[in-house]
Amino acid sequence: MLLEILEAESPMTFARYMELCLYHERYGYYARGPRLGREGDYFTSPTVHRVFGATLARQILEIYELLGAPEEFLLVEAGAGEGWLARDLLDYLERKGRPFPYLIVEPLPNLKSLQEETLRPHASRVRWVKDLSEIPPFTGVFLSNELFDSLPVHLLEKTPEDLKEVYVEVSGGEIREVLSEISQPEILKRVLPYALYWPEGYRTEVCLAYEPLYKELSKKLVRGAILTLDYGFPRPDYYHPQRSRGTLLAYFRHRASENPYARPGHQDLTAHVDFTALRELGEKYGFLNLGFIQQGPFLVGLRVEEVLAEVSENTFRDREALKLLVLPEGLGHSHWVLIQGRGLAEEAPLSGLRLANRINLLY
Repeated sequence: MLLEILEAESPMTFARYMELCLYHERYGYYARGPRLGREGDYFTSPTVHRVFGATLARQILEIYELLGAPEEFLLVEAGAGEGWLARDLLDYLERKGRPFPYLIVEPLPNLKSLQEETLRPHASRVRWVKDLSEIPPFTGVFLSNELFDSLPVHLLEKTPEDLKEVYVEVSGGEIREVLSEISQPEILKRVLPYALYWPEGYRTEVCLAYEPLYKELSKKLVRGAILTLDYGFPRPDYYHPQRSRGTLLAYFRHRASENPYARPGHQDLTAHVDFTALRELGEKYGFLNLGFIQQGPFLVGLRVEEVLAEVSENTFRDREALKLLVLPEGLGHSHWVLIQGRGLAEEAPLSGLRLANRINLLY
């Protein structure tokens, strides 16, 4: 059925193709049910061990104190998956006597149902909206884990003549690519001057879907922080001439593929995050860029080993999970944390940045 929907809109930008494949309310990948963990297509830090969410809660508590312990403090999460990060955060915050209210932005009914089941012990503190525009202005933290990498991207290719955009045509159940003119001027602005140094055949992505989220957040987050945890690069690394195939990948049963057309609606599609773009958008919409650090040093700065002893029996299996979250050969160096704020001092003493702050990489 999704193929018929794609054919009806054909031809379309790759960004639109990716949007329909992932987010169509009935036939999109995320509408089809849980895809995380060993039986799914991929795993994320919250699925590795609850210490991830508990340690992140430590940083949130510190932000709360730096804001002067306001009477009303709201946590807002987008891209919450099955709700495991929310559960682990709320468990730890309750343990520390700070049962903050929690709001999840979730447009898909099936994911909302899964989150409700996961968060049943915290039902009185959690509510849902379909869109960020529905919430009132708030003081608190907006957080996401692997949200931005799943937003639709425009696909580009360097030809002998010029830079072209990849469009998708669907006919008779067959999918093919067509190269044509760049659909939006903002795409070119993002990749210049890097494109001048790309070899013929170079492919890469540009995501324009970050901005609507930041624009809406600028109206909603009065005081507080944006915590973004994801995999990606500063822009010079993203668009390096040697990264000639870009970062677009499909995931199916824990296997990565470079073919985004193999299983429309049945495989995850992702592209790495351009963290420089998030830094620029933060500035454009009135947020301070406070810090940028790899996930491993971020967790260690928050004393993740202490937290592990608090929330687990510290078994061999627990310690192995911690290694996966922290060490370079796991998720410790591939995943980054970007902290942006409003109403926080630029030199705010955030423990997650205690070991390093690489924000200079985004300038």
